[in-house]
Amino acid sequence: MRHLAVSRVLHRAGRRGASLAFIGLLSAALAASLALAAPEQRATPAYAVLAAIAPLPVWAALWGVTGALCLAQVFMRSDRVAFAAATAMLVLYGLVHLVSAWTGANPRGWVAGVVWLVFGGWLALIATWPEAVAVERLPGGRGGASAVVVADAAGIIQSWNPQATLLFGWGTDDAVGRPLTMLMPARFREQHAAGLARVRASERSELAGRIIPLMGLHRDGSEFAIALTVNAWHSDDGITYTGVIRAMGGRDAATG
Repeated sequence: MRHLAVSRVLHRAGRRGASLAFIGLLSAALAASLALAAPEQRATPAYAVLAAIAPLPVWAALWGVTGALCLAQVFMRSDRVAFAAATAMLVLYGLVHLVSAWTGANPRGWVAGVVWLVFGGWLALIATWPEAVAVERLPGGRGGASAVVVADAAGIIQSWNPQATLLFGWGTDDAVGRPLTMLMPARFREQHAAGLARVRASERSELAGRIIPLMGLHRDGSEFAIALTVNAWHSDDGITYTGVIRAMGGRDAATG
């Protein structure tokens, strides 16, 4: 039961949320170590360099705020502020240690500097990595036997349910992060791009909620008729599209 509860929490948080939780706890630990540093610890080269730039309580406050921000946005769709703050602090910490090693104030500071910069690079990579959004949490996301595809404002696939794999032949790892145009014949792609541009400009979709007959493109190159229902919704990250797709004809058996 405990293992199931942990799995559910991790699934809900996702890759980005788990990363923020890790950095949040690390930041809290750093804040505590700076605020509660013993006199002999404050005398070490690393702490002396930090204190020369700003009082240790200031550094502790910065890490504390960063940690709180990361932990607060673990389960939020809009987490860019937390990622930006955490990445900035990690890079700043790394640069301070590297400069202190270069100046001779902390000869072994380059080791810590490299570690902090690697952490900062890793977090920046996670921040730009598309998250596979949990479909059941999105409007229109309970598609039953329908394929459900979630895409961002640029038409890049963010989420892909098992029925979509059965219908189009692409696995989740193959589909997430790629453009929606992979699911349609080439003759429709220019029209699709123009439609996305109109929605971005007007911030509304005239097709939202309507059942649209279209042609889908399977991974093997074959075309088949589909019925598409699109919902467009807004978040801090911009417009997100949820498409519920059913095959009309030969591929109905694939989606139940």
